[in-house]
Amino acid sequence: MLKRLLSKPWAQEIAAFLALLYVELVRRSIRWEVRNGEYVQQVWDENLPILGCVWHGRVLMALQAWNQHYDRMVALASRSREGDIGSRFARWYKVGLVRGSSRNNAKPQAGKGGEAAYRAMVSHLSAGGSGAVTPDGPRGPRMRAGYGAIRMARDTGVPIIPVTWSTRRKTVLHKAWDQHCLPHFFTRGIIIWGDPIYVAKAATAEEMEAARLLLETRLNELTREADEACGGEIIEPDSRMRPGTGATARGIINAPAKAEGAKR
Repeated sequence: MLKRLLSKPWAQEIAAFLALLYVELVRRSIRWEVRNGEYVQQVWDENLPILGCVWHGRVLMALQAWNQHYDRMVALASRSREGDIGSRFARWYKVGLVRGSSRNNAKPQAGKGGEAAYRAMVSHLSAGGSGAVTPDGPRGPRMRAGYGAIRMARDTGVPIIPVTWSTRRKTVLHKAWDQHCLPHFFTRGIIIWGDPIYVAKAATAEEMEAARLLLETRLNELTREADEACGGEIIEPDSRMRPGTGATARGIINAPAKAEGAKR
């Protein structure tokens, strides 16, 4: 019933507006601390391009972290009901969206627009814009990175910047695959930026896997640091590894580019 209702454009508009109200009210009520924000401040001051990476379960406060130059940011969103709502939500901030995600192997006939989305993101980054992706999206496993962001960094020369947040009091949707975090009002919060990760234009398959693992490791370390600093619940990565990564990665790395990580 709810899924059918949310397929209606008018219902998506209402859901997006309610999400906007929640995000704006809650983020303004939180006492935020920012760590390691010097590089991203330089990015804003000098209009430099970056590719921001945040776990899918932490996207809700991503715009609190990237709180300037919204018009320079383009995010990757899946072609789903959640993506439809997300696109309507992003419109309020004048954040651009590219729609598409990797193909579902269980439904090979269903096009997801991944190749076109990847090309659009690469074009935007190459032109000096900034982008945002969820490296564990659109289907997980939770907090396990794919190669989408690594390919974009390789093909554009733009650095990847991991970022995360946490709050002392939050509701965790444990039944969701990403264990989505909903911050509470009037609590303490922290935003942590990671150091830039560069991927060489001529990176080998082994170097691509090393960069993917570095992104995953750093983002998980930052997320744990944020959770521990706030004293709230700590969210652990899924015990399963991302399909097609690690020892089996070579063929997937060299396959045609697809936008593997999408913000819903």
